[in-house]
Amino acid sequence: MSIMIQVLEQGFSSSTPWEQRKYAFVDAEHMVTVRLDGARGVWLDGPRAGESHQLALTEEASESIYFLLRTLETIAECRSEGGSWLIGHDGRTLASISASPLPFV
Repeated sequence: MSIMIQVLEQGFSSSTPWEQRKYAFVDAEHMVTVRLDGARGVWLDGPRAGESHQLALTEEASESIYFLLRTLETIAECRSEGGSWLIGHDGRTLASISASPLPFV
């Protein structure tokens, strides 16, 4: 079973409307490192050299740690429930993080 996490394609600013952003999904099992970039970004690093995925670009730099922690908490909740899950968010706000079991019913 897998837990897929929504990530932003790189190169979008926080002022880009969500309709114009591109998203991808990363399997939580392939996350090697989670990190903050010191500004407003939250990143997931994969097992290959240079493989990075932007999880979020928060409105305030101080919110990025909370976005990261809430995402990790959601992953833990999904693992304890079992099965496959899809974790999505708007890439900016903590309240937007949610998980849905797969397949969708």
